[in-house]
Amino acid sequence: MDLFAYPVSLVMKFWHWVLSFVVDPNSGLAWVGSVILLVVTVRLLLMRSMWRQQYSMRKMAQLGPKMKEMQLKYKDRKSPEGRQEQAKEMQAMYSDAGVNPAAGCLPLFVQIPVFLGLYHVLLNFSPRDVSIEEAQTMTNGAFGPDQVSSFLNAEIFGVPLASYIRMPQEVMESLHPGLVREDILVLAVPLFVLAGIATFINMWNSFRRQKAAKEAEKAAVAQVEAEDRAGGPFVDGEVIEIDGEKVERADAGSGDHVDGIVEGSVEGGVEGDAGERSTDRADGTPGTPARAGAAGAGAASAGADKPQDFQTIAESMTESMNKSMKIMMYLFPFFPIVGAYFFNFPIAIGLYWLTNNVWTAVQSHFFMERLEKELPMTSREGLPPSAFM
Repeated sequence: MDLFAYPVSLVMKFWHWVLSFVVDPNSGLAWVGSVILLVVTVRLLLMRSMWRQQYSMRKMAQLGPKMKEMQLKYKDRKSPEGRQEQAKEMQAMYSDAGVNPAAGCLPLFVQIPVFLGLYHVLLNFSPRDVSIEEAQTMTNGAFGPDQVSSFLNAEIFGVPLASYIRMPQEVMESLHPGLVREDILVLAVPLFVLAGIATFINMWNSFRRQKAAKEAEKAAVAQVEAEDRAGGPFVDGEVIEIDGEKVERADAGSGDHVDGIVEGSVEGGVEGDAGERSTDRADGTPGTPARAGAAGAGAASAGADKPQDFQTIAESMTESMNKSMKIMMYLFPFFPIVGAYFFNFPIAIGLYWLTNNVWTAVQSHFFMERLEKELPMTSREGLPPSAFM
């Protein structure tokens, strides 16, 4: 753990040194500022990887329709050679899009040792089963005994940063003569409750955004499946021109009129001749492309006998992860509150937790705004923008 704690404590020590030129280095303001600036520094260092994570997740969601088109393209090619060719084409698609399916996991592996080191530093300013007098003679990562003693004497609103809810009375007296448990509760309870609320808000927003992105992806994939059954892409009941051939409207008898057929060509993902995919109307008129609703029952029964492919397994895993995330969304916000009581989290941990979640909320807001501009989930490559207005 010291391997992680030392670089984290070094950053915190740097900021405490910088703040010492502005405020009293032994004051609570200097140490509160060093904790906050430590969080800011860590999050700034991780910002690029977090952006890459969000970008890759959004890009992967947008690639859903293309992946479905590829599956339809290779659905009848079960040979090893066909599977290998599909894998190569999928890898090329990821490469062209500039995304890495594993990129979403990298920030997590980077953050784990950083935050473990941060917890270790803040908790070990006042180690358990060690008196305050003894702790003041010990080192903590990059901090020498002088800095440790300074931190133990630092206060915020008259409450030591190193204090915790279940601190023994004799330790409280040693840390700050005259300190009573009620003083700690007045500061600790609102602080850790706010930290829990901020955690819930961030997880709720993340879950809501992922759900919205998934719904948009499902809608785009459903459109690809409907186009495959109809014999080509269609917008508002009108089948678009495919490779120079115009296909009749899918709903000619509805009485609605769409001015003109959208001109364009969609390359790949649609196999076979459009005419061969058409079906007869109820009145016997041939040549009308089959609609998604008409083919739904047949597709469902065919899908029941189809063995699970990579996409099906991935969707199943995603659904399972979403359920787990929803459970965590209601449980994890209680962790700072429970930790404050059962794990003796000091006041400094509450400051870190609240600052980290405030940063997460602000960062996510700006990330989502930028993603909506660069990778909107309301459009799809291959169709004109007017089709989605």
